[in-house]
Amino acid sequence: MLRPCLVALCLASTLSAQSPDPEPAWTRAADERGPMTADEARAFMKRLAQHAVEHHMKKTDSPQKGMMYEYVWWKKKGQPGQFIQGEALDTMHDGAWFACAMANAHRATGDGYYKDILVHWQLPFYLKMLNESDTLFNNAQVDVRDEAKDTWKNAKEWLLQGTEKGFVPYWWDDGESVSLEMLGKKSERPFFPCTNTFAGQPNPEFRLKGWSHGSSNHLAQDLGIFLIQSWMVLRESPDEVGKDLAAACALAAKHLQECRARHGAANIPVVVAACGLLNGDEAMMKRVASWEKELPAHSQNAFTRSVRDFKPGQKNAIPAFADDPMYGYYTGVSKHRSMPRPLALEMALYAYGVPMLWQMYSDNAPVPPGINRFDLTSINFIDGKPEHLRSQRKGPRGGSIPVGSRFGPQNMAVCGWALQAIKQDASIAAQVKSTVAAALGKPVPHPDVQKWLERELGSGLRTWEAVLNEYGYIPTGIGCQSAMPGVLWDEFSDNGGYAHLISAAAQWVQYLEGKQDWKAWE
Repeated sequence: MLRPCLVALCLASTLSAQSPDPEPAWTRAADERGPMTADEARAFMKRLAQHAVEHHMKKTDSPQKGMMYEYVWWKKKGQPGQFIQGEALDTMHDGAWFACAMANAHRATGDGYYKDILVHWQLPFYLKMLNESDTLFNNAQVDVRDEAKDTWKNAKEWLLQGTEKGFVPYWWDDGESVSLEMLGKKSERPFFPCTNTFAGQPNPEFRLKGWSHGSSNHLAQDLGIFLIQSWMVLRESPDEVGKDLAAACALAAKHLQECRARHGAANIPVVVAACGLLNGDEAMMKRVASWEKELPAHSQNAFTRSVRDFKPGQKNAIPAFADDPMYGYYTGVSKHRSMPRPLALEMALYAYGVPMLWQMYSDNAPVPPGINRFDLTSINFIDGKPEHLRSQRKGPRGGSIPVGSRFGPQNMAVCGWALQAIKQDASIAAQVKSTVAAALGKPVPHPDVQKWLERELGSGLRTWEAVLNEYGYIPTGIGCQSAMPGVLWDEFSDNGGYAHLISAAAQWVQYLEGKQDWKAWE
């Protein structure tokens, strides 16, 4: 008599094993509650900012006061080892993005809290590096594992050149953080060239005390935006402190441009734009491309390259970040002091089209608004299709490709600029729809472009609010692989996630209130 029961039990177990994992509650929050109101977005913005400042910002009286660590290992918060830095990752990038977020939040709300964080904490730290790096950093002492001693050796872009102004290293600390690489490999020697004063001494906690010898053009672009945004907040300051900081920003923009020129990249658009705008240098600004006339390039991006304009057999990755439209936006509005229609089209086409790549991958579950891939895994398109699908579970640990807190929130901010432009010119939405349909070779899946962008941004904020409620922090990713043995990336609170969500919320507030972000440049 037990056999039918056993058969039924085995069948149920088999069906359970074949069924997809139940979707977590945060994936339903947007559909259950809808988009945030302006007041809700303001409150969420403040909650995110205060949370990040409380947990990620270095507040001790040290040379790095005002720095924001990229990762907080949440289960260790408040304990030694809570701050994690990748030796060639994004602490300095994310701090710059957070400063940009403070400028956005202040512009959208007028709340002095955000300006205070920017002016009294973050700006002094970054301006110190950009304007005094020749006295802070040098490469006289090189500490690195033997097998990595030639890292960046012939890489002009990355490696510190003796002593120089305008150089912001990947990391700079006084021993309060630990190296992700050293901790993961249980090695007391750094994995990338640096000056670490623990060299030759016992360092069982794998701490970082010194500075990296690496920087990058990628970081320089983030710094260019940081300087533009900071200067915009300060440029009409009535007090001497504000005027002095604005002047220091202009000097820092010069030093950044000169530094990148020494490192072989004298024509990075947003860095050149920052130098030209902040210093009133018309000759410098003429080097920045114009968006006055619509060009084919304005209708081309990762989406069109993946679904139509591909080479047979070539891999095209779904972007890990939405950096490109952000660099384009700040470059364009700084050059034109407005939002030319070709620039608005570029923003809208990216915000609407590129997330479709992730939606095409997710064949067995709808994608919640505001969600996209994790930046430290990849998924490619080949011959117009994803190389594998979510239902095939070819991601880490036998699951799907993880989601992350970078691309999705960044693209939400781009949605905000697109929506602000579409509210002024509805023909932009129509052109986006026709362009995407032509690339797909069929009707678009979301025919009301404006409504879809509203969902992605306004309801995306609701998604991430639910994530914050569930986790207690904004994780760097969800469903991820290991950051180091036994530790998933999911366990790290990610400063970049807070930064981009704050900027997204700021653009949503401006959209709901009938404002346009770029008006600040006029």
